[in-house]
Amino acid sequence: MNRESFDFSLVNKHLKKVGKIILYLFVTMLLGALIGCGVASGNPFAIFFPSTWVHFFEFLS
Repeated sequence: MNRESFDFSLVNKHLKKVGKIILYLFVTMLLGALIGCGVASGNPFAIFFPSTWVHFFEFLS
């Protein structure tokens, strides 16, 4: 297949769809973390504190 005859618009269209899906997943995960931290600790922005992440990784190990 020649490079001149290949249609990049189809690839570009699918990459845009995949990018949108990844962006939506990221936003959904961030909102879920904010809501979960808000319910658990009362401060929805506690998810951004480093101590929250230290506790999280200590819990996993």
